[in-house]
Amino acid sequence: MSELTVEQHEMLERYDELLSTISEGLKYLEDHMKTEETPMAQQVFQDVLLSLEQISRSHDQMEILFKGNEELQALVIDFHGIVNHLQGWFEHDTAQEKHHLLVEHVVPAFESWRTRMETFVKPYTAH
Repeated sequence: MSELTVEQHEMLERYDELLSTISEGLKYLEDHMKTEETPMAQQVFQDVLLSLEQISRSHDQMEILFKGNEELQALVIDFHGIVNHLQGWFEHDTAQEKHHLLVEHVVPAFESWRTRMETFVKPYTAH
């Protein structure tokens, strides 16, 4: 791969920041959804969804930037698996069920994936 442009570098830095933002949002939900779903938790969940959407759009750009990179392709596929887990949120009615989904499925899968994705992105964002 050739040298990144300033815009590509900035995109990857914002992407890396979004990973942290999503992690923080999921941690908030994990900590605050044990018994009830508050308006703040609903807002945080919406923010997590918007951030995941931005991540997904970034993947389109990254697949062009790192064309043919099998590691990235596998990471993108795994990301879709996390999103599929998160869709279970809409199938649950209680905060306890949603909390269980987060603790047992979404957060562990996201954090594992995030570590691998940060390892992939880090060489391109390091100064």
